[in-house]
Amino acid sequence: MKMFDLLKLLTKSEVDFVLVGGLAVALQGYQRVTMDVDVVMAMDEANLQRFISAADAAGLRPTIPVPLASLGQPELIEQWFHEKGMLAFSLRTNETIATVMDVLVRPVVPFVQLRRDATMVKVGSLAVPVASINHLIEMKSGTGRSKDMIDIEELRKIQSQQ
Repeated sequence: MKMFDLLKLLTKSEVDFVLVGGLAVALQGYQRVTMDVDVVMAMDEANLQRFISAADAAGLRPTIPVPLASLGQPELIEQWFHEKGMLAFSLRTNETIATVMDVLVRPVVPFVQLRRDATMVKVGSLAVPVASINHLIEMKSGTGRSKDMIDIEELRKIQSQQ
């Protein structure tokens, strides 16, 4: 399953989400390579059920040995965060070269703010909510990862040209 297919799955299933991470950076104007699709979703029960049903039908499976439905159990997500420091629930297909989807369960910027300030970007025939440059910078700050520092620098250049 390719990145576009994952975005199409979310959009067609009416999952309330915002694209973040490297793909969002690329869609904001800094062309860079990424191997996964990072999203923040509304974590209400109805939205989670739409996501879980769509992910299950598409053959997406957690990268850790737990049922997909675990994502819909906030107390379990909270426990994993406290015990293991889990920030994202990763999913992939069984394909040899599969794109990974990371659902951020502890985003630096809350979903409501991400969604409010998201930019709708055309990706093929889809309109995808992409995190604002300010929120991407905020989410990438303080990670200590060199690629995030480069992303921040490039996003600031884009911002200064707007």
